[in-house]
Amino acid sequence: MPKKGQRLPWRLSFVWVGNGIKAAHPHSDEEGARRAALDMFETARRRESELQITIENRDTGEKYEMTANDAIKDTVNGNLERIRAMVANGGDESAIAEIVEETEGLLKEIKGKGSVALRKELGDALKVAVQPQLPADEPTGDAQESGDAPAGEVAKPEGEPLEGTVITPEMEALIAKGAEAALEGISLGVKMREIGKTVFQIMLAMRKESEYRGLPDLNAGAKPTRDRAKMIYNRVSDALAVDDVDRADALDELKRSVQNKRSDVLVEYLRGLDVDKEAGLEEVTRYYPEAAAAYAKAKEEETEDNPASLMEAVYELYASKDIELPRKGRTEIERERRAAAKELEGGQPDESRLTPEARLENYFTTITAELEKAEKNAAKLNGTQKRKVRNNLQKLADRALALKESI
Repeated sequence: MPKKGQRLPWRLSFVWVGNGIKAAHPHSDEEGARRAALDMFETARRRESELQITIENRDTGEKYEMTANDAIKDTVNGNLERIRAMVANGGDESAIAEIVEETEGLLKEIKGKGSVALRKELGDALKVAVQPQLPADEPTGDAQESGDAPAGEVAKPEGEPLEGTVITPEMEALIAKGAEAALEGISLGVKMREIGKTVFQIMLAMRKESEYRGLPDLNAGAKPTRDRAKMIYNRVSDALAVDDVDRADALDELKRSVQNKRSDVLVEYLRGLDVDKEAGLEEVTRYYPEAAAAYAKAKEEETEDNPASLMEAVYELYASKDIELPRKGRTEIERERRAAAKELEGGQPDESRLTPEARLENYFTTITAELEKAEKNAAKLNGTQKRKVRNNLQKLADRALALKESI
């Protein structure tokens, strides 16, 4: 904390557009001023308010403006780091898809000068972030995404299997079926979320015929599994007219839709094993014989309160190989999130069910709402009242800064 009377070199000046409230805060360094500005822009974005901020060094005269795009870029870069880490560690697909969706929404909010270039830069970075990192001797980045061959090799036609990827007649039939379903849906103008679900149901059938750690590769942990799925997109791309921009955009939409539906379809499949026990047991016996044996044993010991479950037998089998299958689909997670948000709007939340992060977010929401009320009443104060309020606000600011530094 600065000592009384100490002059700090950096200053953050701001104006809330609309109500005209403006002020300036001193900072000891540029990084501190920039972080404070980014936090303010994030608050303005949540409140759908406009904010103007200038950062200035009072010793050198250096001065520049920051914009809402700076804050969006900062948040997007943070999301990209989270996505890269989750992809590298085999994180839950539904959680990754949720962050991707949030990031795509942020990109749409970028406006003003330089917005087109910034959106493209961050959008391209997002496409790279969601791709698993390959070993050094394998093609990466654009070569992986587009099917370009490594230096010194002749590229195969996009619909051809990559070297080392075995395509059985059964797998070839599924790939053809997936491409056909996607193209038919695009041509007929079917809602993309429905096409995405249909295509991933076919991809799931392909995953069951692939292997990872001795089990069907339900999470697509092995590169050959991902390569086979990519062949569906490549065949769709080959079939689209090169100059048909709308249909090419539909291919990108298809990829996003499949990504969004992956966890939904996989969880629905796993839960379905217990819906029809006879068909479920046949499925588990065929693809997960160890789980079928565990289920048979559990069946001998089951009670009315603790019935044997084919689904749980499969989950436990994968967990024994350090593979985490999703318990909830993306749509279900989002539905629960909206229900929780509605509950918070309707009254006091049951904080015992919230994580520390969620509790803090609720506190910040409440504080922001109260500050908005304070802003509306600030203009009605006289001189003496203003000085008292400034002192109280400074105390709050000091505590907030102390909390920030302690985290």
